[in-house]
Formats: sequence, structure tokens, C-alpha cells
Amino acid sequence: MHIKSDIKLVDLLSYSKSCKEDVFFKTDEGDVLNLKSLLSAVFLQSLANDRSLIAKGHIVCMNEEDYKILAEFIEE
Repeated sequence: MHIKSDIKLVDLLSYSKSCKEDVFFKTDEGDVLNLKSLLSAVFLQSLANDRSLIAKGHIVCMNEEDYKILAEFIEE
């Protein structure tokens, strides 16, 4: 599911920590970042100024219920 373009990235990362299983940010180029990983979170924060890169990414939750936790950040 695509990320909304107007989100606060810090909030997305915070909410992802409360998910039951891993949550991934995937790019169209094939890059994959685990949002629960501190290194991935730091890297994703470095992209925060380029909203187009963030908005092109997809969120993939390993647990279907976790999509409910992240619902305000993703487009269906």
C-alpha cells in the first residue's frame, strides 16, 4: 500500500514500533527497509526532505492486523 504524501515520517516510524511483526518500506527500485530497524529509520529520515521518494514507496506488513495500526499513513 502506498504511503500518503502528507504524513509525518516520525509518526510513521513510531507507530510501526507498536506493530506485532515486521513492517517494510519498499521502493519501486527494489530497495527494502525494515521500519522497526534503527538503521533503516535513520536512513529513511535522511530522505524526509524529498517527499516524492517517500510517496513512491510501499508499506508491507507481515501481519495483516498491523495495517490497522498504520491506516492513517497509507492509501488503499
